[in-house]
Parts: sequence; structure tokens; C-alpha cells
Amino acid sequence: MTNEKKNLRLYIVGAAFALVTMGLWGRLVQLQVFDHAYYTSLATKQSVVKRAVPPVRGCIFDRSGRPLALSVHSCSVAIQPKYIKNREKVAAALSKYLSVSKKSVREKFQSEKPFIWVKRRCPLSKDAQARLKALPGVVVQPEADRVYPHGGTAAKIVGFVGIDNKGMAGIEAALDEELRGTPGWEEVQRDGEYRSHGYQTYAQKKPVNGKHVFLTIDARLQEIAEMELDRAVETAGARGGVVLLMYCKTGEILAMAECPSPRSRESGSRADSLWTVRSVSCVYEPGSTFKLVTAAALLETGKVRSSDVFDAEKGTADMNVAVIHDAHPYEMLTFEEGFVQSSNIVLAKAAMRLGREEFTDAIRSFGFGTPTGIELHGESAGQVPQKWSKRTQITLAFGQEVAVTPLQLANAFAAIANDGVLMMPRVVRAVADESSGANEQTKPVELRKVVSEQTARQLKEYLRAVVVEGTGVAAGLEFLEVAGKTGTGQKSTRRGGYQPGKFVASFVGFAPVSDPKVVCLVLLDEPNYANRFGGVAAGPAFARIMEAIASSSHIFDDVLRKPAENEEVARQRFVAPNFLRMSRDSAMERARMYDLNLLCKGDGGEVIAQDPDPGVAMDRDDVLRVYLSGSSGRVEGRETPDLKGLAVRAARRCAAEAGFKCEVVGSGLVVSQWPGPGVVSRGGLIRIQCQNPTSRQKAG
Repeated sequence: MTNEKKNLRLYIVGAAFALVTMGLWGRLVQLQVFDHAYYTSLATKQSVVKRAVPPVRGCIFDRSGRPLALSVHSCSVAIQPKYIKNREKVAAALSKYLSVSKKSVREKFQSEKPFIWVKRRCPLSKDAQARLKALPGVVVQPEADRVYPHGGTAAKIVGFVGIDNKGMAGIEAALDEELRGTPGWEEVQRDGEYRSHGYQTYAQKKPVNGKHVFLTIDARLQEIAEMELDRAVETAGARGGVVLLMYCKTGEILAMAECPSPRSRESGSRADSLWTVRSVSCVYEPGSTFKLVTAAALLETGKVRSSDVFDAEKGTADMNVAVIHDAHPYEMLTFEEGFVQSSNIVLAKAAMRLGREEFTDAIRSFGFGTPTGIELHGESAGQVPQKWSKRTQITLAFGQEVAVTPLQLANAFAAIANDGVLMMPRVVRAVADESSGANEQTKPVELRKVVSEQTARQLKEYLRAVVVEGTGVAAGLEFLEVAGKTGTGQKSTRRGGYQPGKFVASFVGFAPVSDPKVVCLVLLDEPNYANRFGGVAAGPAFARIMEAIASSSHIFDDVLRKPAENEEVARQRFVAPNFLRMSRDSAMERARMYDLNLLCKGDGGEVIAQDPDPGVAMDRDDVLRVYLSGSSGRVEGRETPDLKGLAVRAARRCAAEAGFKCEVVGSGLVVSQWPGPGVVSRGGLIRIQCQNPTSRQKAG
């Protein structure tokens, strides 16, 4: 081979090598310079993941700070099937730590989806989390779970959240934006098996946690309302019912109980129509409780006086366009007597003195026909007739041809109790931002003056007489002056007319008459025929609720502290004042004021029981014993007494003698207690549930 050929080969090889080298360098320049941004983005996308960091949902509390809804830490576990190396090992681990079957896990392995949830919001120990995270293809994601410490208490008002922590009902839905918070994010490096545990976090934005919501609801009064409503529904054989408690002067809802009510927030029951808050969304014809509005319109316009006499026509009156009936055959009645005895005929005849616009304006002034503005979804405006028939003015007088919600009716009575001032009902007391410290208080909203103070005073006397001598005698209490009105409404059909034998029994009242504090509405839907009258079915339930409020809260303390007004007893003996919930110094000062011999048992705190009870006759020379709550140091190592079968005050005394304080739910006799008898309690508190023995026998 000549040298020229050898050199040619060398040139060719060198040229080829140079071309390859130049091509490699060119490709390298392309990757490092021209396509640098693209491949950097691709590498980042494969090795760094940006994931959301959920905020902690705000809590919901009652008016005293008792937690009704809380967020707790939990975990959700998912799998990525294509990254799982040992499926049997993963199935066994998931079955062990998540309490799921291996079969269900294996079925998820067959899915073509890249990411599959195995179990959401489950409690896992740190050890279990570490072991699951170490398995390729298993994702453990921290989340916040929603818990409800009071269970089904106030369930409809509080509501519930969905699987993604979004409010679905009640306050959880109505104030979801405030409770939810703002999610954050973080960028985390992950390995080739898409695991990020133990690797660096590049960037992050912290989430903003949700705000806390404080309700106007009192959890203890809510429990009382729910328990007494269940008892009343069972006793009357009713289909369901409602109990509403609200402050007269502020419009704050203290309790909103409904029956039937959901007892579970499990996913299977969340679509149930029982979650509808019927107190604000469902309407009914109120019957005789609406006579308050009729009387208010007549008295305010001066179209009638209390002493005006009407012929009740022995219980049946032909008024040309309609025949009106009364439950009892009355003859001549004054307007006040007609109201007290709930005469449809008297109210119908009196209402004919009103003009159509006057009557309609009065009805709408009380808030009927418009939503109240309460912070709950689905509120109904009710229905006020726009087209009047010849009989409309007559039947409106006693609560027919008008549709109202229970909340609207309770608020109308609250306006009379509040000297004629109508307030906006509310269930939210405050919204607190934990991060900024801001606390947004919800202030009472005065809507308008519906009647003058003079008219309101007249109506209070009417309502007091209903309880003293009229149709609401069963709602009366010896220790508290009560006012109210009974109602027996017929249930209408969709096509017009009324369903035979179907009634709505109700009682709406307030106490005390001299300085009204609380309005209470009790409504029973479709009670049996014997219990169709509001005074028979709803009145006793109202009385039990008021009695329970007096024994388990501070609301009526100012009234109960006044000695009972009994002139005959007062001349002979002295009546024990009320020392309950007073401090030791205040009790001693009151005893000196009444010149009483007071014996204090306990080391301090407030008076939790006394003997004799308030209002009980006693000689001035007798010793009055009071038991103070500040004896918690004596409780440790002592057994709880047996309180079953005792009356509330006797139970308080017995518990106080043993160094315990009682938390009371209900009224009547003690049927259960926690802790039970003979249990050592370090907390110094015994929770007792009481029930009226006569009601229990009827219900059984």
C-alpha cells in the first residue's frame, strides 16, 4: 500500500472523528445553551413536586366556649400501583395498619389509575406512618379530620363537612368561607420512585388556618330542648316537632331542637332530608298562636278595646262566607276574654273592623312574608296572602290562609316581650381569627318597632292570663310567672282544604312576664287526636323546659332570688331566699340583710345547693345551710354518691355534701348520672340527667 493511500485513510478517519466530535460538541452546546431552560424544567418536574398544604379548618363553639366541631390531625393513605415492587407485602401492611381487607387492596392494585386512595382520614401512629412511607408506591398524606365532641347535639345547626373538608350543611356550609381558611403549598424533592420522605423542601407558602366561629347556642340548653322534645313527641304520638329558645332582647338563638333529627354524620346519612333545618325552611299554618298578631293590629290601631263585648254564639257562628267554630260553647265574651279562651269567633268578628291594608301591614310588620336574615341556608319567607277571597280576613284572624316558619312566629312573640321591638334572629355570636387576634362580634340588630310599649304591655297581660286562667294553664309554673299562647292548626293540602284529623299543636311563651328574658316555642307535628290541642300537648313540654332552664342555668336567677309572694305564709313564717350561684361573701351579705342564721359548707367558690330550697317556708330562727363548690381538694379519693331517684335540688344537696358539683340536664327526678355511684371522680363534677316521672309513665 502506497503512502498516499495510507495518508488518505488517516485523513478520512481524522475527518470522521472531527465530524463526530463536532457533532457531540454541537449537541452539547444545544443541550447546555439553547435547550437549557427546557431540560432544566423537565428535570425539576420529575424530581421536584409542588403539593398543596391544607389549612386547619376553624372550630365551632357554643356561647360558653364548649367545642361543637373540632379539627384533629389524621392521615390519608393512597397507592401508586406502577411503583409497587412487592404487592403482597404492601397489601399485608395496609391491611394491618388501616384495618382494611387484603382483598380490597389487591383489587385496587388492578386499577389503571396512577393514584388511588385506600383510606381517607384515619388515625395513624408515627411508627405506622414511618413504616408505610418506607414502602415504594405507598403515599401517606397528613390531613385534618373533623370531629364533633357533642355528637348529635345541635347537629342540624352545626352541620357537617364532606370528604374534602368542605361544609355541606348547617353553619359548616353557611360560614364555609370563614371556617375553611386558605391552603398553602410546598416544593419537595423526590427520588426515582416518587418518594419525597426525608428529602429537601425547596420553597413553601404556609397555609392560613380557618377562623373560629362562636354560636349563640348554649349546648346544655340545646340538650335540654332535644330531650324534652323527644319526650313530648313520644308522649303525644306525634310525627315530629320543634323547640326554639331565644333571648327576647337580642334575638340570639339559645337552642333549636328538631325531631326527627340525624344522629350520625356518616356518609350514608348525609344526603338525608333530615338535615333540612325545618325551623327556618318549612312553613305551616300557625292556628291560634297567630291571634297575637290579630290582637296587636286591633289594639294598636284602636279598632278594639279590651272591654268590647262580642257574641261567641255558643261555639258556632255563620258569618255568611264561612261557618266558624270554637272548641267550647261560649256566649258573650269581652275581647280580652275571647283572646284568653282562644275564641275563633270573637277574633274573627273583631278582625272585620280592620281594613285589608291595615291587617296586611301589621302581619308584614311582624316579619311574616320575608326571611328573618338568620345565618342559615334555605330560609323560607313564608306566605302572606296577596289575593284575598271573601273569607280571607275572617280566617286570617285565627291563623289560617297564612304560612309561617317556627322561627318567624317565635320572633313575633319575642317582639311583644321586648316592648314591641322586633329583633333580627341570629345564631352566630362571633368570628375569631386566631392568626391575627381579630374578634368580630355579631351585634344585635333592631329591625323596627311593631307596636307601642302600651300595646305590648296589654298583650303581655293577655298572654299571662292565658296561662293563669285560659287554654295554657298546663304551661304554668309556681316559681316563675309565665305568659304564652296555645295553638291548634290544621294541616292544609297542596290542592287547598285541610287534611282530616291532621293537626299542628303548639305553645309559644316567654318568662318572666315582668322582665321577659327567654321566648320558647314548642311545636308538635301531627300528634294523635287526643293530644291535638296545643295546651294539652305542647304546654306541659314548655313548662318542663322552663323548669330545666331555671335549675341548670343563670338565666332566671334574678327572678328566683326574690322571695315567693305568699301573703298568708309571709305573715306566719319566712320564705327562704335564693342563694344559688352566689359567692360566699355575697351569700353572707344577703343572710345579714334578711337576718338569717347561715351555715356555709365548703371552702369557697359559688353556692351549688342550699337547704331549705329557695321559696320554701322556714322559721327565721332556723339554720339555712349552703354548700359551696370550692371543695375540690376533698373530692380526690372520695366516691360519688348515688343520686338516682332524687329531685334536682335534693341531688344537688346530696352531691354537695360529698364535695361534688352537679351539672343538670332535664327536670324532675334523676334517672342517670355520670360518673355512676361509687366511682372515684377527681374532677369534682357529676352530670345528672333528669326526667319527669309522670311523663315517663305516659311515654312508656
